[in-house]
Amino acid sequence: MRPFLRIATILLITAAALPATAFAPDEVEGRMAALNGAARQAYAVGKAETMSRTDPILVVADDLIFIREGRREEVPYLPPLYTVLKTVSHVALGTVSLLQPWTDDPAGAENWREPLIELRDRTRELRPLLAETGLEGKALARNEAEFDRWLAFIDRALERGSVTAAELEATARESAPTLLANGADAARVQLDALHEKVEAWRATLAPGEWERLRVLVLGPRMPRDGNLQFEYFAYAMGRDAVDRRLIYAESIFDPDQALSLLGTIVTDRRLSAAAFGDEMRMDRDFMADGAQAHLLRMFGRLGAE
Repeated sequence: MRPFLRIATILLITAAALPATAFAPDEVEGRMAALNGAARQAYAVGKAETMSRTDPILVVADDLIFIREGRREEVPYLPPLYTVLKTVSHVALGTVSLLQPWTDDPAGAENWREPLIELRDRTRELRPLLAETGLEGKALARNEAEFDRWLAFIDRALERGSVTAAELEATARESAPTLLANGADAARVQLDALHEKVEAWRATLAPGEWERLRVLVLGPRMPRDGNLQFEYFAYAMGRDAVDRRLIYAESIFDPDQALSLLGTIVTDRRLSAAAFGDEMRMDRDFMADGAQAHLLRMFGRLGAE
């Protein structure tokens, strides 16, 4: 064997016999971060392509956003009367929420006086215009009385510089029937307007597209239960669409963020179906099963043998 080949062979045998080269912890951490970044980038590319093939989509926010075949159309649908009913009702909600922390506290007026004056002044400005807002008949009468009730209450509170919990609750209870009636009227006009727009768009869909439709309803946490728009689509699409093709995007108000959420949902469900044979597995914490088992051990809930 030639000398240089013999030397090379010795070096290779020696290298194979040595333990793996040790890396500093920060280098290992850096390589882990690089791998994680590459995996996330791969996921993002796949998600973007999956989302581009997801069609049609409807995002329900302040407007309706129809997405089909790469085209995006934004359509207003809330009727003016809905806004009127909502605004009038907010006088009671704003007053009660503002004053509740400082009821039965004579020193609390310095905290609520200025915002209460602002609310009173804006209410006074609109009071003589209620008849021009689209309200009429019983609806107009009850909302004029609603404004008068709260204007009188606010004037008394400002004059005394204090509010008791009992009088605030009593006035709120007097207001409750009007609030509920306004809510019923607002629901009716909103549902009628929503149905009109959705049905007009649905008529343009090809056979089978409605059955593939994915709907994102954007809304805050508190009205999630019984949300008007969500319930409309549960009726229109069928209850089996709930949480599968009909998604409530809680506390997301930007349509593009909602679409990103939908991309994650669709991508993760396809991944779940491929890996676990259950497309809904990643709709809950991936570590949920292992965590539950360990928590039962941790807190002694497994029972005695």
